[in-house]
Amino acid sequence: MLNGASFPLDDISLTDREQDLIFHANRGNHQSAVKNAAILKSIIQEDVQRGFALPLPITALHFIPNASLAPLGCVKQSSVDMLGNRVVKYRMTHDQTFPGPSELSVNLRVQHDKLPPIRYSYVLMRTIHYILDLRLRHPTTKIYLCKFDIDAAYRRCTLSSSTAFESLTIFEDFLLVALRMTFGGSLNPALWGVISETSTDICNSLLLNSHWHHSTLFDPISDTIDIPLPLADEIPLSCSRSSSFHTPKQPW
Repeated sequence: MLNGASFPLDDISLTDREQDLIFHANRGNHQSAVKNAAILKSIIQEDVQRGFALPLPITALHFIPNASLAPLGCVKQSSVDMLGNRVVKYRMTHDQTFPGPSELSVNLRVQHDKLPPIRYSYVLMRTIHYILDLRLRHPTTKIYLCKFDIDAAYRRCTLSSSTAFESLTIFEDFLLVALRMTFGGSLNPALWGVISETSTDICNSLLLNSHWHHSTLFDPISDTIDIPLPLADEIPLSCSRSSSFHTPKQPW
């Protein structure tokens, strides 16, 4: 969190690294990036403007120590707007699995035993279990749930300089240094978990701290959060059955 996320990677020889750089520079990006070049250009321009990527001349490639190139892709996805209508969304990807002649791409050199465990992938199941336990203990009380989406979450985490050099891409006439987590690095879910778990722990510590009074000490944006809207009183509350395992009586 102080020096940026670092990828624990196996070493690769300078000869293999140079061959891979030449291969990727000549091969170029994936066809999805070529076909959606205009869309990709707009995404990259925004990344540069927001400080997520650093553009350099391509001639700088062979002067950067321990550099690795990855082909870009542009994935078409479906999303929803504020009214629930389905809309098309495009996402830029860094294919850090695609190997060069060495067969040793960044993702294939990951030292998985040095990564922290990924916990947030189970948050939905944990939340459901907690709701069921709350309903069992409080059968007539309304249960509220709020969900926040962190826009471009991975872009909120800075990469260390060594990892940034392992996350290079080329678009048109520019060499792009990824300054934030990429959508394509297999390590990033585990590394992002360090941030999300820390945030969760802080929130839960506040909730369980008897010296904290939310009416006098609160975030300045708290007043902008909408009042929760419950379901109509005519809708009956569902019942819950006891589970075969113990559920903590406080948030995780």
